Amino acid sequence: MLSTQQSNRTAQSSQENAALEYSIITEIREVTSIAPEWDALLTQSRCNRAFSCSKWYLATPYLLPKLQPLVAVARRHGALVGVFPVWLDMERGEAGFPDDFSDHLDIIAADDDREVMTGLLSVMLRRDSVYRKLSLKHIKPDSNCVRAARELGLCGDLTDFFSPLKALPYAVVDLTGGYGRFREIKNLNRFRKKAQQSGIAVCELRPQDFPPESLPELFLTLHRGRFGEHTSLHSICESPEKWVHHLFPSLFRERRMRVFALIQGGCIAGIDLVMTARSGVYAWNGGFLPEMARYAPGKLLIDKTIQECCLEGLAEYDLGWFGQEYKAYWKPGTRYIGELQFEIHP
Repeated sequence: MLSTQQSNRTAQSSQENAALEYSIITEIREVTSIAPEWDALLTQSRCNRAFSCSKWYLATPYLLPKLQPLVAVARRHGALVGVFPVWLDMERGEAGFPDDFSDHLDIIAADDDREVMTGLLSVMLRRDSVYRKLSLKHIKPDSNCVRAARELGLCGDLTDFFSPLKALPYAVVDLTGGYGRFREIKNLNRFRKKAQQSGIAVCELRPQDFPPESLPELFLTLHRGRFGEHTSLHSICESPEKWVHHLFPSLFRERRMRVFALIQGGCIAGIDLVMTARSGVYAWNGGFLPEMARYAPGKLLIDKTIQECCLEGLAEYDLGWFGQEYKAYWKPGTRYIGELQFEIHP
C-alpha cells in the first residue's frame, strides 16, 4: 500500500492553477455527454484505443451493474485535457479499474501533459473520498498512472511493483523486424498448406464489407462453438450477450476492434478479435466451429494478424497473460504488468 499524504498537498497546488479545473462525474448521463471529447483526447494518448474509449466505459454496467461510475475530468481553459475513468464499489469501499475483460486501463491525457496526470491522480486520492482504497489493476510500467505516481513521489522504487514475484507476465510479440522471422516458425507452413488444400482462406473483416450489426451474433456463435455454452464470458456476468450486442458494433465500426476470420465455402468458420493500441494490437477473444479444430485455427488467425500488423508497420502484438502454452509458439518477449494500490487516509 502507498501513502497519499504528499498527493494531498500536490492536489491543492494543482487545483490552485487557474488554467486547470477538475471535476468528478458520478452519473452515466454525464459521462455520455463528454464521450465525443473523451474519444478525441484518446487519440493524443498512449492508451489502448478500445479498452480506454468512452464506449467501453459506458457498456460496463451491462457486465458489472453493482459498480458506480466515478470519472475525474480535467479541463484547461474549458477544453477537456484529462480523463481518469474508474469505478466505485461501495460494498468493498474501493475505487479503481474493474476486471471487465479489459486490460491496460490508464489515465487518459496527452503524452507530455504530466501536470494533468498528476492532478487527476491527486483528485482521486482526496481525503474526503467515500472509498478507502484506490486500486489500479493490470497497468503497464510506462502507464500514465505510474508516471503520475512517480511525479507525486508516491512510489519510490517502482521496480518492486513490476517484479516477477509481484506482477503478471504478459507475452508480447516484437513486430519491428518485419514478418520475415515468422515465416519459418515450426510447422506453420504445414498448417497454411493444409488449410489452403481444404479451401480455407484467412482474411481481415472490415466494416465496409461486413455489417457491424452482424458481428455480435457471429462472435457469440463461434465462441460457443469453441468453448461451449458456459464460457469465460460468464465468469463475471451471467448474461454477457447484452454487453456484446451493445458494444461490439461501434468498436468494429470505428476500428477500435479488428476482426480476423477463417472462411470456408463462403461461410465464416472462425474468428479472432483484437483491440487496437497506438503502436500495435492486443489479443482479446474469439472462437471457431468444432470441425475447424484440426486446422490449427488459432495459429492461422494469429499468423494473419501478424502479417497485417507488419505490413502496417506496427510495433507489437500483445498476446496478454503468459499463462497459456500456445503463446510461447510465437517467441514473444515478457512484459510484467502490475497493480498500484493507494490507501485513502481520512
